[in-house]
Amino acid sequence: MITGGSGTIGSAIAKSLVAGGVARKVFLTGRSLAKLEQASARLGSTNKDVVHCLPCDVTNERSVEDLFTAIDEQTGCHVDLLINNAGINCFGATVDLSAHDFRRVMDTNVLGPFLCSREAMKRMIAAGTGGRIINIGSLSASSPRPDSAPYTTSKFALKGLTTSLALDGRAHNIAVGIIHPGNVESELLTEEVIAERQREGFLPATHIAESVLHMAQLPYESNILEMTVAPTPQPYVGRG
Repeated sequence: MITGGSGTIGSAIAKSLVAGGVARKVFLTGRSLAKLEQASARLGSTNKDVVHCLPCDVTNERSVEDLFTAIDEQTGCHVDLLINNAGINCFGATVDLSAHDFRRVMDTNVLGPFLCSREAMKRMIAAGTGGRIINIGSLSASSPRPDSAPYTTSKFALKGLTTSLALDGRAHNIAVGIIHPGNVESELLTEEVIAERQREGFLPATHIAESVLHMAQLPYESNILEMTVAPTPQPYVGRG
């Protein structure tokens, strides 16, 4: 299952998993069914039996519970690979941000992955066959930019959630890791921000998808806890 499945990175991940033959079924989820179906259509008509679209608000506990129940009922099996990719951004000086701004980012970027991971782990543990959870983080989890308090905080929290889930899943053969992408041109960035970062370079979303595929293809006995994938010229190491 891929959250944020209609976005730039989510769509690329879905395409990579389907092409790599990793999953018998891939569930794309997001708020808009129309956007999910558009993303699915871009994967090709031959994948209609593989890719399924299910709308969900990952910030809503009941919505997440209903999503996993629907997958159980439609397939007769459970999610054994979860990609927590859904995320939003909020730019602005700290003094100008509202509690609503901050909470909205935290709900999507942290609460959502927690709720989805909780439901996935319940099923992985009950099945007794292990599983894998991959969270999509950010370089901001270690090297933040100015005017990014909500996003930066959420990615630090997601890194913490990853390590906690990895620890809790260890006894059940559940591997949990996080991938920190550098610059990727996506719906999270405004045109102005993209223009400002051109000198730093951008990764194609396919590079993140290939990293996810590599993690996903590992046996559960092996785990990549943390991976950073960034454009070579991006000022990450030593910046600040």
